[in-house]
This record gives sequence, structure tokens and C-alpha cells, in this order.
Amino acid sequence: MKTFWLYLQAMKIYSILILFVVSYWGGVMAQERPSMPEKENKKVETIVPDVKRWRMIDDFSLADTISVDTLTTGYQVYNPIYRQSFSNVHLGNNGAPYQSNILSERVWRNEIIFHNSLPWYFAQPSDLTFYNTLTPYTNVFYHFGGPKRRSEEAVGVMFTQNVNKNWNVGLSYNLYSSVGQYDAQKSDNQSFKFFSSYDGEKYSIQGAFLYAKVEQFENGGLLNDSDVINGNPDFDQPENIPVRFRTAKNEINDIQFFINQSLDVGSIKIKDGEDGDEDVRLPIGTMFHTLNFQHGKRVYGIDDLSDYYKTDGNIKPFYEDIYIDSLRTRDSVRYNALVNTFQIKFNEEANPLLKFGLRAYISNEVRNYTFPFANPDGKPVYIEDEKGNKLYQYQSQDTTLVTTCLGGQIFKNEGENFWWNAGMRFYFQGYRLGDTELTGRINSQFRLFRDTAGIFADGGLYLRSPELFQNKYSSNHYKWENDFNAVKTVRLKGGVRIPTKRFTASVETRFINDYIFWNAKAEPQQSSDFVKTIEAKVNQHFILGRIHCLNEFAWQYTSNAKVIPLPDIALYSSNYYENKLFKVLTFQIGFDLRYHSAYFTPAYMPATGQFYIQEKREVGDYPFVDVFLNCQLKRARFYVKYDHVNEGFPNNDYFYTIGYPANPRSLKFGVSWNFYD
Repeated sequence: MKTFWLYLQAMKIYSILILFVVSYWGGVMAQERPSMPEKENKKVETIVPDVKRWRMIDDFSLADTISVDTLTTGYQVYNPIYRQSFSNVHLGNNGAPYQSNILSERVWRNEIIFHNSLPWYFAQPSDLTFYNTLTPYTNVFYHFGGPKRRSEEAVGVMFTQNVNKNWNVGLSYNLYSSVGQYDAQKSDNQSFKFFSSYDGEKYSIQGAFLYAKVEQFENGGLLNDSDVINGNPDFDQPENIPVRFRTAKNEINDIQFFINQSLDVGSIKIKDGEDGDEDVRLPIGTMFHTLNFQHGKRVYGIDDLSDYYKTDGNIKPFYEDIYIDSLRTRDSVRYNALVNTFQIKFNEEANPLLKFGLRAYISNEVRNYTFPFANPDGKPVYIEDEKGNKLYQYQSQDTTLVTTCLGGQIFKNEGENFWWNAGMRFYFQGYRLGDTELTGRINSQFRLFRDTAGIFADGGLYLRSPELFQNKYSSNHYKWENDFNAVKTVRLKGGVRIPTKRFTASVETRFINDYIFWNAKAEPQQSSDFVKTIEAKVNQHFILGRIHCLNEFAWQYTSNAKVIPLPDIALYSSNYYENKLFKVLTFQIGFDLRYHSAYFTPAYMPATGQFYIQEKREVGDYPFVDVFLNCQLKRARFYVKYDHVNEGFPNNDYFYTIGYPANPRSLKFGVSWNFYD
């Protein structure tokens, strides 16, 4: 264990030194405007010509250009989880745990299972956006929702600037906080990013420091859902309705250091230009090294646990078991991860004969977990603090997992009409020995009468071992020892898009064997059934004059709803009138509608932060309607929105899942401002 910690500390120092060296080197060596984003992906045009930005994809080996978000359409969707998925199960207030109702839109990061219900608030290196700007670029935003005594706010700032033509630095800070309309629902989610990139003639590097902190009160849901469904005259305000817990709290801190370096090797002279008469030298290949270090801690606590077991016998305790401490709960989990990846890529531009590229890589992961367990003799050990309070002496256990994989990919990213790739990953050592991934993707575009259409498809075969906490975990209220098999999944997806008609349709199916889910006891369980799911999605944006109707629709099927429950139908429809006043003020006025059919929505377990199977009652079949006004004046966007305007119609069963109703109707507004100087 001591050796592991020394290794981690060395990697921390290494990451910081690399960032410092990059910053210094970028300042003294930059000579010309970087061309990597356009060279790697020519298909996407940026909206703002002075600001270019991109993400690193395909294991950080390819820069994918993305546009700057300056659009008015959809700005009223202030809650970030609805930008990831148009239909979600969540706990009601902004910043609370959530899970998509659409299977293909769920974000799984099972290495740290406590992030599964909060993926948006824990950015990963693959989510990072890098910039290159002619002038400094700043974006600030602010959202507010009332009433004031139970308000919710979101504040954010992002700043980036080029030090010279090759070297860019930037930082961002976001705060999402909410008191919550119901009792003991307060959340406070913060994130900070420092990022930098340098793109030289042969050497490039991207680096970042990521910090995220989540603090949330976990009220366990309403004591009786009927207080909302049937209405209870004893409670004049939502915050007066009784909840399960008033002092339970969940805190997560997460830190990451990320470095991705690349060096071009070799060169070849090829003919280029419109007539093929220009000699151009291109690198034969590129070598990459990626390092990611992650450290975090999760604490779930209840200070006055014994008070929640003093009942009259009519109310069953929320937690049936207490394994460690009957006075208070303090489940503390620490985790560390170090991932090193080395790869070499043979560039397709330098392969005029075969017209495709290939890459190979090796990656090593070292993960360490620390979590509590009961004393070996089964007898609690208490000490007294200076005030005479009894404190339990927690014991902890450490587990370190090491695994190594080999992988490769062949690809065609250049060209105007057809792109494809196929990859393989095989784990040959350590905890995930035998795990395998086979993936593939194709994308195309072609003329269809007077329009441009495209066909796309992707899929994969996955053999994946369970994560540590699915197999082994202990805390004050839950403990288990499992020996699950690897989960086998086949995923196939295909679709068509017609950009000129603003139309996209796709069908995705999954075949899953030995699926691991969270059962009705909120514990992991492996299904012996072969589960099949089908999902059909359609996106269509109709325009008639100045009237817009933007629709997203999904139909889903699951062969075993007790293992993977899904709504049959989910939809989002945004309908608005758009015009311009005084030739400068663009505005949209309209309403949003969200709906999903009734089904046994997953319930939420605060102690583990997981959504789990429940069969007590179906939730859904209730429309949520919001009315809004969006405006854009030059570089500023703002909205005013009346949320859940139809509260109580057609009934009061406006729950997201059992115990967690939607917020009552409320007024919200927000503003976002871009600065380019």
C-alpha cells in the first residue's frame, strides 16, 4: 500500500511538471496558427470564426471539431440533465441525482458507481473541450428560479485565451445550487476546470486539472406520496410535507489530472492540390501517451440515526439493517485510479495506396478502493469525545485492482462522403482478465433528389467483468459478497439523417446475458435471463413560416421489465413562434411538453446513490408543460420561463419516481453572455 501511494504521489508531481513545461514551451516555441482541428475533421463549421474548439475522441487520438453554442433555440432548457437526455427519472430539484429514461442515453461510469446517478456533474477527460482563439473568449451565465425562500441558482464562467498562435489556456467554474421545494433537499454542486493545449508542428499536448464537489441532503423521499396525490390540507406548503430524513447527507469530492501528448514520427512526400501537382510532406505516424490520475472520496452520513428508529410501529424504518453503528451513519469510501496509455497511429493521409489508417495501444490501470467494514469480532467499539458523545471507531479495508489491455483500430476519417472505423480491445492481465470489446461504426452522406442524406450505423460486442462494488461492499446499512460473471452484451444501431429536412431516425437493439441490476432490496443482483431491448427514436423539426415544432420521440421495448424497466413511449415537443424586433432582437415564444408512459420507474437509494427496481406503483402518464420566452440580442441570450404551468392537471400524480414529486409551478429566468475581446 505504501508503494502504491508513493507511485501516485510521483504521478501527481509528474502531471504538474508536464503542465508547467507545456505552458513554458508553448510560450517560446509557437510559430504558426494550429491546424489540427480542421485537419482532423473538416465536416463541422464553427459558428464563430474567431473561436475554434474541439474534443479528443477515439482514445484521445483524434481531434473532433465542434461549434460554439450561440443558438437561441433550446436555451430555455436550463437543467443540464435535459441537455443530455430529453426524458429522465430524477429527484425533482436542480442538481439532484438522475437517470435517463432512454436506455441509449444513459451514462455509465461504473468504475466509480457513486457517479452513476450524477454523471453530468463529474466531467471526465473525454468530455473536455479545447480552444484556439484569435481574441480572448469569455462566457458567463446565470439562472434563477423562485420562490426566494426555496430558490435554485446556477452560475458559470468560462474564459479562454491564446498566449500565442499555438498555445491556449482556459478555465471554467460552475455552481448549481438549490434549496429544494421539499424539505431536506438542498444541493450544492461545484466544478472547476483548468485546461491548456499546445499544437506545434510535430508535437501536441492537451492537459487539464478537474475538480468537482457535490453536497446533497438526502431526504429519502416523502413519507407518504398520498400527501401530494390526494392533497393534504394540513400542509400548506410543499416544504411542510413530512420526509424520511432531515439530516442525511451525501458528499463527493473528485480530483483528476489529465495529460495527453502526441509526437509525429517519420515523413512521406505525397502529391496534393486540386491537380495533384503539389508536393506535401506528411507524418507517417503519431505516437501518443495519455496519463489520467483520479482521486476522490464519498461520504454518506446521518448524524442522528437512532432518532429515525423511534417510531410508533406504524412506519417501517427506511433501513432495515444496521451493521456497524446504531447511533450514526458515516459510510466513507475513498478511491484512486491511475491510467497510462501508450499508442501509435499510422495516419491515413500518409497512406495513399490503402486509403485508411490504423493504430495500436496498450493501457494499464491501477485502482485502489478504501471502504468501511464491521469489527472482526462483531462487537462495536465506541470512544467518547471531549463532550462525552459516543463515537464509533470505524475499521476500513483496502482493495487494489490492476489490469492491462491491448487494443487496435483501423479507420477512415478523411473523405467527403464515407467514413468508418473498427476496433478491438482485449484485457490480458489482472482483474479484468478476458474482457473483450469489438466495436465498429460507419457514417455516410449522399445526394437524395435535391437533398443531402446520410446513413449511419454502429455497434459492438462487449464482455465486461463486474465492478468492485458490484461484487464486494460493506457499509452501515448494506453489505454483500458476490461472485458475478462477466456481462455479455451485443449492441446494434442503425439510422438515417436528412439535415436539410431536420430529420433523424434510428433503431438500436441490445442483447444482454448475465446483466447486473439493482434489485428491490437495492442490492446488486445478476439476472439469469437473456434480456433483449429495442429502441426506436425520431427527431423532427417542422417549420411552417415562423412557427416551429421541434420533436423528439422514443419507443422502447424490454423483454424483462423486472431487470431493465423502461417506458414504452417518451417524447419532448418544443413549439414556438420566432421573429425579430427592430432587426436586432430575435425572440421565441412558446411552450415545451414532456411526457412518458407509466411504468415501474426505478426508485432511489440514498445510502448507495443508485436507482433500483421497485414494483410498488407505476409512475408516469403525466404531461409536464412549460411556457417560455427566449430572446437574443447580439451576444446576449436570456429567457423567462414558467415551469410546470399545468401543475395539478390532469391530476396531482406528478412524480418522477416514488417518493419524489416534481416541483410545483414556478417562475425562472436566465441569461448567457459571450465576450470576444
